[in-house]
Amino acid sequence: MIIPSVPTDEWQRLQALMATGLLDSPPEARFDRLTRIAQSSFGVDIALVSLVDSERQWFKSAQGLGEVCETGREISFCGHAILDSGLLVVEDAHLDPRFFDNPLVLQPPHIRFYAGAPLHTSGGYRIGTLCIIDSKPRTFGAAESELLRIMADTVEEQINQSQLTELRRSLQASESRAQLVIEGAHIGIWQCDMQTGRCEFNERWADMLGYRLAELAPLTFDTWKSRVHPDDVVGATVAMKRHLAGKEPVYECKFRMKHKAGHWVWLQSRGRLFSRDDDGKPLMMYGTHADITTERETLAQLERKNRALQLLNRIAFELDGSLDQQITQALSLGCDYLQLELGIVSEILGEVYAVRWVAAPPEAEIAPGLHFVLEQTYCHLLLQQPGVMAIQHMAHSSFQQAECYRQFGLESYIAIRLLVDGQLFGTLNFSAVAPREWPFDDTDRMFIGLLARWLEDMLGKRAQQERLDKLVEQTPGMLYQYRLWPNGHSAFPYSSSGIEQIYRVSPEAVKENAAVVFERIHGPDLEQVSASIQASERHLAIWHTQYRVVQQDGSLRWVEGRARPERLDDGSTVWHGYLTDIQHEKQAELALADSERRLRGLFELSSIGIALNDFSTGAFIDVNRALLDATGFDKEHLLALDYRVLTPEEYKAADQQALEQLKLHGSYPPYEKEYTRWDGSRFPVRQRGMLVRDAAGKTLLWSFVEDISALKQVEQMQREFVATVSHELRTPLTSITGSLGLLNQGVLGDLPAKAGQMVRVAHNNSKRLNLLINDLLDMEKLVAGKMPFCLQACDLAELIHEAVEMNRPLGKERGVCLEIGTMAAEARVQADRDRLLQALSNLQSNAIKFSPEQGRVLISTEWQGTDRLRILVRDRGDGIPDSFRSRIFQKFAQADSSDTRKKGGTGLGLAITRELLERMGGSVDFESTPGQGSCFWLEIPAAE
Repeated sequence: MIIPSVPTDEWQRLQALMATGLLDSPPEARFDRLTRIAQSSFGVDIALVSLVDSERQWFKSAQGLGEVCETGREISFCGHAILDSGLLVVEDAHLDPRFFDNPLVLQPPHIRFYAGAPLHTSGGYRIGTLCIIDSKPRTFGAAESELLRIMADTVEEQINQSQLTELRRSLQASESRAQLVIEGAHIGIWQCDMQTGRCEFNERWADMLGYRLAELAPLTFDTWKSRVHPDDVVGATVAMKRHLAGKEPVYECKFRMKHKAGHWVWLQSRGRLFSRDDDGKPLMMYGTHADITTERETLAQLERKNRALQLLNRIAFELDGSLDQQITQALSLGCDYLQLELGIVSEILGEVYAVRWVAAPPEAEIAPGLHFVLEQTYCHLLLQQPGVMAIQHMAHSSFQQAECYRQFGLESYIAIRLLVDGQLFGTLNFSAVAPREWPFDDTDRMFIGLLARWLEDMLGKRAQQERLDKLVEQTPGMLYQYRLWPNGHSAFPYSSSGIEQIYRVSPEAVKENAAVVFERIHGPDLEQVSASIQASERHLAIWHTQYRVVQQDGSLRWVEGRARPERLDDGSTVWHGYLTDIQHEKQAELALADSERRLRGLFELSSIGIALNDFSTGAFIDVNRALLDATGFDKEHLLALDYRVLTPEEYKAADQQALEQLKLHGSYPPYEKEYTRWDGSRFPVRQRGMLVRDAAGKTLLWSFVEDISALKQVEQMQREFVATVSHELRTPLTSITGSLGLLNQGVLGDLPAKAGQMVRVAHNNSKRLNLLINDLLDMEKLVAGKMPFCLQACDLAELIHEAVEMNRPLGKERGVCLEIGTMAAEARVQADRDRLLQALSNLQSNAIKFSPEQGRVLISTEWQGTDRLRILVRDRGDGIPDSFRSRIFQKFAQADSSDTRKKGGTGLGLAITRELLERMGGSVDFESTPGQGSCFWLEIPAAE
């Protein structure tokens, strides 16, 4: 898209537009009739009377645009039409380089055809157009062009008729005002006797010059002449002589007269000779003097303003070279315009004032790169007030005591802030060592303000480009433009420095020819890359592909490219896109795919049932063969169900507890329940689960379901076996143990030594077997839930002493001393007294068993918080091996499980202890350091 140029007479054109009074005025039927006629005559979608101001095109009358009343000037067709007095005709906007990508073409109203005739004011300025628009391409012949011009002339007549009416009113008002001025003696009136030279003036005439009339007496022609500016005397005299000679009907002249205050006042003198003597010599002449100083100043101001705008236009559009050169040229032009010798663009860095660009005579000895303390510069004064700061004569200003004036001595100064991206960049300032002859005015302020806007725009663009360059440098891979011509030739008009990492070539090496890039592509991938480029070029579709590039050492690296194609007018296609190294990602992708294949194999071959569910809905996502075989469902049927249908009603409480564990910890430990098969039968399972999140952030639930039917059968057989063995052995074993005990005690007399030794061994083994049977029965009752518990408040100190006395003989037998250590005060526990004694005895017997001879077992208690008590049993034995820690509370577990182990025991004591404590709401645990002993403790709820 090409933005419309600004006409060279833009300022006058805008003034002429404002003078019409039409801009932003209400709709008028006279213009609407003309646009309706144009729309109907040409059979188009849209007809407009468009007025173009500095930033927009505004529709005085619009047919076919609905509620739209204006668009931006930079995208307007009419902005182009007013650049010439002839018609602007665009028969197909898609084929016109000025408009093919214009938003008004690509978006509603989808302009394809446009014809616009410029509208002129009476002064010849083009202020807008009468235009017709259609959404279809059209041809537009000479007859149609002539008709559109005729209609535009009609619109011009309406516009100029309004101006004439307004001018007539203005003239009438001016005439009335002039009459009032004359009547009120607000203009100077004079008469002169041409024979004697005597003159008469009114008081207003003298007031124009700052005098009272009496101060100027005697009033003669010489009185007037003595006050006229020397440069104007000749012109005034010639004009007078021409009128007196009859060559001009009226005497009229503009000249300057000296004011009492010393400055010059512009006057316009008009007069007429009213009488002559008989010889034809002039006698009396009458006339007026009007003060036109303001008008002259306004005209001069307008001329300066036009000059300023022309200069700014030149700066904005005609300067060339680098940015530094353009800014230096602009400063030099600004110095010429403002008649000041020094121009500076500074940058403010904290408290430092840095000169960045400068225009100055060599003797000024100031150059870019100089730094000053901000507080000591004139710009410090500027930053303390808003807007433009202008000082005509520093010595006569309120800043005459400022430090900057004492240091630099600049008398005249004008400056403004520079804001780049909304932040203070620095200042634009012009100055001179001499005072300025005339004050800074609004035109000067306008000039420096518009020049500052140009500078801000240029500096902002540079900052954006620098940021873009830095971002491009930091962007992984390469950014590029790739161009393919119809003859097959291709090149990279632009590529970032990242091309060196991708292809090992410089951006300059591929600017004219891209062949070297294709030489770097891995041979087996080249055909696929070429085909993807051709497909993208053919359909103008996004190009996106992955391929391998050969490295310098012969290795291959994966890269990924993505680009958007654009067709150019010459038939070539240019892609805008990027290439990035994806070697690590590709390796990870391939590894992930391999891992997924392995995991899928494990998933399908696992003997444990596995299910993946949506955690929020419960819907099945995937299940493995083991779960299908266990439940009897086919996969399609099971995936259509909610996983909760597999769980019988009585397990909902356990499932709810597992759900709470999931929400709290992200997983739940194994627990046993039953599943329902497809035929309604049930089977036991051990289930555990964990939460995961997929790539989209959705929460999923992995469930691991182990069919423990066979395990349950084995456990039942074990329980039945243990019960049978225990009950069948207990009675005869009690009799045997008793009999052997009697023999060992010598009830039947002394036995031979060898027989006695055998009886003692048999008696000890029978007691060990009896303990094993008792432990087996206890464990059976605990597992079956048949062991009764009577929870009551117990005095913990009393219970500790009783337990110690119970086990003291065992300790004495093994040479181990039992001691009671520190006891918690007022300790009472809520427990079954006998079961707690049994658990404590198990810990004491273990401590005695694993203590060295002459060892010591210490029993103590302590509070855990306010509601639990801990009983600690500490020994000084060998400690617990690291390999045994995880199995220590399992049934039949032994640290030394060989048939030659030195320590006896069933391996059920700690398992029974844990079961007992859990059923009383407590727990058992330990800590141990190999070679330094162990400390087991029972933790039990305190009694209320």
